[in-house]
Amino acid sequence: MAKEVELKLSLPSHGVDAFLQDADLGQPQGAPLELDNQYFDTPELALNKAHAALRVRKSQHGFKQTLKNKGQAIAGLHERGEWEYDIPTPQLDWSLFANDIQLDANLRESIVPIFKTDFTRHVWIKQLGESEIELVLDEGLIHNHKPSGEHNPASSQSIKLCEIELELKSGRVADLFTFAKQLAERHPLVPCDINKAERGYGLLFANLSFFTPQNFQHALQQPSLPMLSLLQETLTRLSRHWDRFSQQENWWSLLVMSRQVNAVCWILSELPQCPDALRGRWLVLQQDLTKLLQPADVVTGLYVDNNNHSRGLSQRLLSVVAAQLSDGLKNWMDNNGLGLAMLELGEYVYARVQQSDVNGAPWVHGLINRIAQEFKVSDSALQALAYVLLRCGDHRYQAVNEVLRCQAVVNAMIAAKGLQNAITDETSRAKLASWQRRLTVEKRNLLDAKTALIALCCD
Repeated sequence: MAKEVELKLSLPSHGVDAFLQDADLGQPQGAPLELDNQYFDTPELALNKAHAALRVRKSQHGFKQTLKNKGQAIAGLHERGEWEYDIPTPQLDWSLFANDIQLDANLRESIVPIFKTDFTRHVWIKQLGESEIELVLDEGLIHNHKPSGEHNPASSQSIKLCEIELELKSGRVADLFTFAKQLAERHPLVPCDINKAERGYGLLFANLSFFTPQNFQHALQQPSLPMLSLLQETLTRLSRHWDRFSQQENWWSLLVMSRQVNAVCWILSELPQCPDALRGRWLVLQQDLTKLLQPADVVTGLYVDNNNHSRGLSQRLLSVVAAQLSDGLKNWMDNNGLGLAMLELGEYVYARVQQSDVNGAPWVHGLINRIAQEFKVSDSALQALAYVLLRCGDHRYQAVNEVLRCQAVVNAMIAAKGLQNAITDETSRAKLASWQRRLTVEKRNLLDAKTALIALCCD
């Protein structure tokens, strides 16, 4: 068994041409490869449930049969087992696998093709220090064919694939991160937690995910809250929300990311011996993301207002600010603060996790105490607290989230005055004005929510 150590990075399709023209990618390894990959599993997904992926790959050089296990992912760095064999035909050859990974004979009989990935692969070899790194760019499609069943007609689906993989052939993991950061300075690359197999399975089963959340339930009632582990999981969640936004342009994913970024900033501010440059990088990301989402403040407030009965108004206002949001998003992506911040944090967490974790319970309780003392916390700290309490299953989460919801509604009502002139639809203008007139009521609701939270934190 070989051990695969790699960083996976997403690249938007519009960035491919510039990436291919980069003169500092390494030594090209011949002409691009055309890869046709068939993945296999049982109808009950026995391999997936065992955290394994089985495929046969066809290229200009013949056929390869590969089995991979899930392994582990730490801060975007994937380490997993890989068994790979050359085969003369696209038929699976079970005899090649070692005895300890042989499948039951009955299970083998039920193995069937489930989805395919077809893509063009560009390959370079980069020498960095004493390390040799393989860089690949994969661009193509992932597709499946659903056979007809009793209730469903036959159908096919496909999604685009565009990703970068950096595999450490020899040398140091630190060099892998260094090379990734160099590339992210020049291209909009963001660490990606989702592999091709998960995307393929996702075409068959929309809710299937390879992500297994860590269990932080009741951690605040214990002597120790493992903050590095929480950071590591937050990086994974950030990566997945960014991927969801990239695939669907769902702005709500960016709002969720904003709370996660606030949480990272707060944790880093409390971590002992955290480099100032890393803290600064995430503070800039926090500020840039807040600025990016600011045009949507009114839309967000309408959406979270429990007393707003005109959901259509939110959509109409979103169309009013869509151009401004899109322009801001393009600039934000080109600057790639997200990708660089995640890579720098990933490198830091990977190095620290190899040593020991850090107890964060005292910091959380300290923040709760500051709330009890006349609410001496910033909105960003409150966002961070909400995220941590939610992950820890703490009963105070609902109260913190209610304060944030009320604050978002109040802020939106104040900001709505600036949108009135941009709305040409008289009905929408009237509805927005009517909504704004509840500002005094919502300010009282916010005060009540803060009072309730202070009382809860004093218990």
